Amino acid sequence: MKDIFSKVDELSRKSFLLQAAYSSLGVSLAPSYLLGAENTEPQKKPDNKPPCERVIFLYMRGGMSQTDTFDPKEKVSIGGKSKPIKTQSPDLLLSDQLPKLAQQAKDLSVIRSMTTKTGAHSQARYVMHTGYRQRTGMTHPQLGSWAQMFLGKSHPVLPSSVLIASGNPGPGFLPPDYSPMPIGNAARGIKDLLPEIDQEQLNKRVRLAQKFSSAFSHYFPHDDVKAYSDFYDQTVKFMSGDMAEPFDIQKEPGNLRSQYGNHPFGQGALLARRLVERGVRYIEVTSSQNWDSMHGGTNSLPRLSNELDGTVSALMTDLKNRGLFKSTMIVVTTEFGRTPKVKGNGGRDHHPNGFSTMLAGGGIKGGIAVGETDDYGRDPFPEYEPKDLHATIATALGMTGTKIRRLPGRPSFLGGNPKPIKEILS
Repeated sequence: MKDIFSKVDELSRKSFLLQAAYSSLGVSLAPSYLLGAENTEPQKKPDNKPPCERVIFLYMRGGMSQTDTFDPKEKVSIGGKSKPIKTQSPDLLLSDQLPKLAQQAKDLSVIRSMTTKTGAHSQARYVMHTGYRQRTGMTHPQLGSWAQMFLGKSHPVLPSSVLIASGNPGPGFLPPDYSPMPIGNAARGIKDLLPEIDQEQLNKRVRLAQKFSSAFSHYFPHDDVKAYSDFYDQTVKFMSGDMAEPFDIQKEPGNLRSQYGNHPFGQGALLARRLVERGVRYIEVTSSQNWDSMHGGTNSLPRLSNELDGTVSALMTDLKNRGLFKSTMIVVTTEFGRTPKVKGNGGRDHHPNGFSTMLAGGGIKGGIAVGETDDYGRDPFPEYEPKDLHATIATALGMTGTKIRRLPGRPSFLGGNPKPIKEILS
C-alpha cells in the first residue's frame, strides 16, 4: 500500500478515488512519501505570461515507426508502403500516411533524432515519461506532477493533470497531492472512478472518513500528513461537487466526436480538449492502437496511421477554432522507433536509436524539423533524449531551474538536468 499514490498506473480506475476518499487516511499510506520532496527550490514565477499554458501529450504506444510518419526517406528504398510527400511547409516532408497533418505542416515541428538507448517497452516508456532510467526503489514524477510543484495548481478543484488510458508513472517521489487523475474510458469520464453505491451510503462514508482525517491530522501534525490530508479533502470536494461536466464528452456535437475518431484515442483527445479549455494544465492520452503490431508486417500501418492522422489533425483544428492553439502545446511521441528496413514478413522490429517526436501549438515554431537520421532512418544526429524533450516542454511552460532536493539523496532535476531544444521554441 505504501506506493499506492506513487504508482498511479498500477491502480484500477475505481481504486484511485476510493482510496483517496475512503481509506481513512491510513498510517500505512504516510511512508510512501515521508522520504519524498523536501527542501524544494521553487522558481520565481515568470513576470510575463509563458508561451504555453497547457500541454496535451499524445502517446503512441508500442513504438511508432518514424519512416512511416515524420521521417520518410526519399533517397533510398527501405521497403514498406509509405512514401514522402510535400506538405504545407517547403522545409518539412511527411509520410503519405499522414495527409491531413501534411495540410497543417506550417504549424508542426518535428524532432527527428530522438533516442532512448533501450529497446524494451517498459523501460523505454518509463524514460519517455520521466526523463530518467528506472532505478530500484525509486519512481520519478511525470511532467504534470513536476509542473504542479513548480507552477502551482492550475484549477481550484479540477486536477492539474489527467491521464487518459495511460500507464504514466504518476507523481513518483512527490507527495500524493501531485497525483494525476486516471481516466480509463473517455466515453465514461469519471463514472468509472465513482463508487457503485447510492448517495446516502456515499455521504455516510464521507462523513466517517472526514472524522478520522481530522483526528489523524490533529495527532500527527506533520507536513507530509497535511499533504495527504489536503489531497483527501480535494478528492471529497471533487466527488461531492458538480465537477463531472468537464469530463462528459457526450455534451459535444456528434459530428465533432466523429471528426476526432470513433475510437478510444479520438474520444480521449476530445476529452483532453474539454479539460484544457476548463483549466487542466497537463493531459496525457494513449493511443488505442498498438504500434508493436508492426512486428507482423506493414498491413497494420493504414489503421495505425489513420488513427494518428485523423485524431491529431482534428485536435489541432478544434483548438484553433476555439482560440486555444497558440497557448496549448500538442506533443506526439512514443517509446522508440522501428527498424527502417523491413523484415522478410514485411514487419519492423524495435529501433531505440533514432525516432521522431512531433510538437505543435503553444511555444512551438512551425514548419521545421530539427535533427536527422541517416539515409536509412537509423543513426540520429544530434542525439536528443527524452529528458531534452521534457526540458523543452518545461521551458515553454515557464519552468526554469527546476530542482528539488530529496532526503536522503542528491538533488533531482526535472528530467535529469537536461537542455531544452531551443531551435523549436518560439
